[in-house]
Amino acid sequence: MTQSENDKWLMDAEVQSQITYEKGRWVVSLIFIDTKDPNRILIKKINDYRSQRLAEIAALHMKNTAAKDVRGTQKVTKDAYNFNNN
Repeated sequence: MTQSENDKWLMDAEVQSQITYEKGRWVVSLIFIDTKDPNRILIKKINDYRSQRLAEIAALHMKNTAAKDVRGTQKVTKDAYNFNNN
């Protein structure tokens, strides 16, 4: 399979944002979750910000921009996956 065929699931993926505090900066990442196979995820670090509020604003904007349907119809059952940050 070519790279583009492997990435087709991203078109229908649920998009979530994640904000973490690293080395004095607030880092925004987008998490793409396959709605058909919730074990397939892609985490993409986007940018870092000096304040948590700026990071929250940027995360919301990026999440809504990246989501195929900003109304939020692409959803994965929360029990379908288990994230472990360790």
